[in-house]
Amino acid sequence: MVRLALATVRARAVSFAGAFVALTLGVGVIATMILALWAVGTSVKSGPQRYAEAPAVVTEPVIYKLNDDDGDPREFPIVRPGDLPADTVTALAKTGRTIEDRSFSARVEDGPGGQVGHPWSTAAFTPYKLAEGRAPQAGDEIVVGGGEKSLVGRTVEVAVPGGVGDYKVVGVTELVRFEDAVFFTDAEAKKLSPGVQAVVAYGPADKVRTAAAGMSVLTGDDRLFAEVEQEGGREQLLDAEGMAGTSLLIVAFVAVFIVVATFAFMVDQRRRELALFRSIGATPGQVRRMVLTEALLLAALASAVGCAIGSQGAAPLQEFMIDKGIAPAWFEIEFVWPPLIIAFAVGLFSALVGTAAVSWKAGRVKPAEALREATGKRRVFAPVRILLGLGLLGLGLLQGASAVDSPLTAMSMQSFFPVPVLIVGACALLTPLLLKPVLFLASWPLSKLGAGAMIVREGVLFASRRTSSVAAPVVLAIGLGGALLTAPLAAGAAGNASLQAQTKADFTVVAEDGASISPAAAQKVRDVPGAEAAVLTFGELRLSGEHTRYIGTLSTWAVDPSALAATQKLKVESGSLDDFGSEQLVLDKETADEFGIAAGDKVLAGLPDGTSVDLTVAALTGHSVLGERGYVSADHTAGGEPTRIDVKVDEGGDAAAVEAALRKAVAGQPAEVAPMDEYLDRLRAEKQDQAQLATRIVFALAMGYALLSIANTLVMAAPGRRRELAGLNLTGATRGETIGFVAAETAVAALAGSILGAISAGLVILVQRLALTELADSFAFSVPWASVLGIAAACAGVAVVVAVVATRFFLRGRLLDLASKGE
Repeated sequence: MVRLALATVRARAVSFAGAFVALTLGVGVIATMILALWAVGTSVKSGPQRYAEAPAVVTEPVIYKLNDDDGDPREFPIVRPGDLPADTVTALAKTGRTIEDRSFSARVEDGPGGQVGHPWSTAAFTPYKLAEGRAPQAGDEIVVGGGEKSLVGRTVEVAVPGGVGDYKVVGVTELVRFEDAVFFTDAEAKKLSPGVQAVVAYGPADKVRTAAAGMSVLTGDDRLFAEVEQEGGREQLLDAEGMAGTSLLIVAFVAVFIVVATFAFMVDQRRRELALFRSIGATPGQVRRMVLTEALLLAALASAVGCAIGSQGAAPLQEFMIDKGIAPAWFEIEFVWPPLIIAFAVGLFSALVGTAAVSWKAGRVKPAEALREATGKRRVFAPVRILLGLGLLGLGLLQGASAVDSPLTAMSMQSFFPVPVLIVGACALLTPLLLKPVLFLASWPLSKLGAGAMIVREGVLFASRRTSSVAAPVVLAIGLGGALLTAPLAAGAAGNASLQAQTKADFTVVAEDGASISPAAAQKVRDVPGAEAAVLTFGELRLSGEHTRYIGTLSTWAVDPSALAATQKLKVESGSLDDFGSEQLVLDKETADEFGIAAGDKVLAGLPDGTSVDLTVAALTGHSVLGERGYVSADHTAGGEPTRIDVKVDEGGDAAAVEAALRKAVAGQPAEVAPMDEYLDRLRAEKQDQAQLATRIVFALAMGYALLSIANTLVMAAPGRRRELAGLNLTGATRGETIGFVAAETAVAALAGSILGAISAGLVILVQRLALTELADSFAFSVPWASVLGIAAACAGVAVVVAVVATRFFLRGRLLDLASKGE
């Protein structure tokens, strides 16, 4: 059987070549994406990072303890523990060698967001190693963690607590995954941040614990609780993980679909050949085994080549992800075997699944099929295909209904992508069933244009198998293109409209990424005449109920209640903002439902500094495009510094004067002043650009597959049309007219596929629109018609060109000879 399968593959090399290319490229892309996902998972380092070489770390208590639903204890990190008491620091110094650890905001001009300052002595217990230069020795010298070597010797501005200073870069370190540090001399660090957040102690453990009475002494894996970044760099890789994961799922879906369709069409083209096998005594089981063996041999080779190609694509993908800010600079995609093995298995699985269904039909081919003159007019849809297509359509609509109930899902392609994949995939599967009425519509004008056009129309309708095989990938291309390219535009427009409807503010003061606004500067903003300012400080609360049962973690803004009312127009679902005060909590209804709490309920809130406070839920607000968000009184900033200040100009006030006063108030701070409309538009543009980048990458891969499938189908179909076209030639059609008939048939098939694709895309867009109207009553967005028409033109162009070239190649002027020889 293997020998026979090999002989068949060699004899039908052209037909198998298309399937080989489709599977090879699919496995290659899948292998690259799995390598990226593997790198994301393995790049994240668990356990202590900055304190990896510290024997013991002494801090204020850093663990907040609650109970789960079963009463078992749960531990949460306290993200902003207070400074150590001075007497504790002194007592620890008497136990032996100690290093005082300080952390504070220190942003080098044009540096990455979230840079943090430390004393140089702390580098001793961290993974930081000098890559160039030397340690700082004078108060105006610094070492930049992970900086470019060209920085050494330059004088740069650094935003530090209290203002901006000029410092000379005397060294840079290697990159680390958990933070971007700026190192100062110990004396300068103490001047900038007098408080000691932690002490690394090298003395005897018993003496250290005695000296640290009442404080946390962390050793081993517990040192992780003292880390500012406890996720091992995972936060920086969320975008990379989302992009690679979404791309992998969509590309895998399209690739498997195309491979299955290609193998199905390939087997269908061989009905007469398989019938000949049956006529010479081959059993149905032998035919099925031969077809499956062919697929297995082809898939094994194609998957192996695809894995080799995918491994070479890892480096360009890594460079692209870093350049576009999707992944941090230290991210690296390494060559490892498990992802390639998985990709190889996916390739084999998709080929065998694609062949398994049609192998059953192949085994049922009757010997009489060998005498069939034409292969076009046969049933092209099977009950299994119909059931699978209807099942996917039902799942897609169910996912769409879920998005309407939870509209934030429609804001993120990572969450919403199952809807277009399922709906468009269902339409592609149901193409043979849906194509007939569309073909009648698309080809109707041809019935009015004479005999030649009528031949084209009848050829399209008669060769339904070939027509549907051309149309299905066009449905995928147009459907996914229209849906994926429109979705970010719709989400951005709805998000902007929702934020505009929720704000009264005229201006906003926003800290640069990872930075904060000093309390002194915030007070200057509050003092600006003719305006009301809402100073917003971010934090996370650990909410618990009776018996300290953990309810959930809530992201919140700490803000003065009266200022919030002056600058925000929150939509209240239940309760009242009039009750919002120092002992109250406001959160969105969706999160409240998830937590199982309602307006009027009392909760215990663990603050970022480890203290806790009893709060009453004052009000539940509507959906927020920013996700879960709560508000507490400014009394509960818990040591945090503001990152945003919204400003409302008093009625009749001078907006220009207020803006000028705001800029003066935050001069020297790592923050910008912007009109609220401008800020929201920029925010929408940034999010939209990120979303469009991801969707364009995904769609480009899917589009490539669709075009490849179209080309494969037409190349495989061309040899089987020789007798048909020879007969047309005998009726008087010239060579040019015959080629024209082929081109016209192909164009009509592509047009029909475009219509079905547009319908599927429209259904997805409608579902998203219904979901987004729950966030914004009205918003305007546009379908990128130029892109959609370009996709349709590309599909039609590739289809017509390939059909013409393939037909010319296989006929090569022998139409009459073929007819006379009975081929």
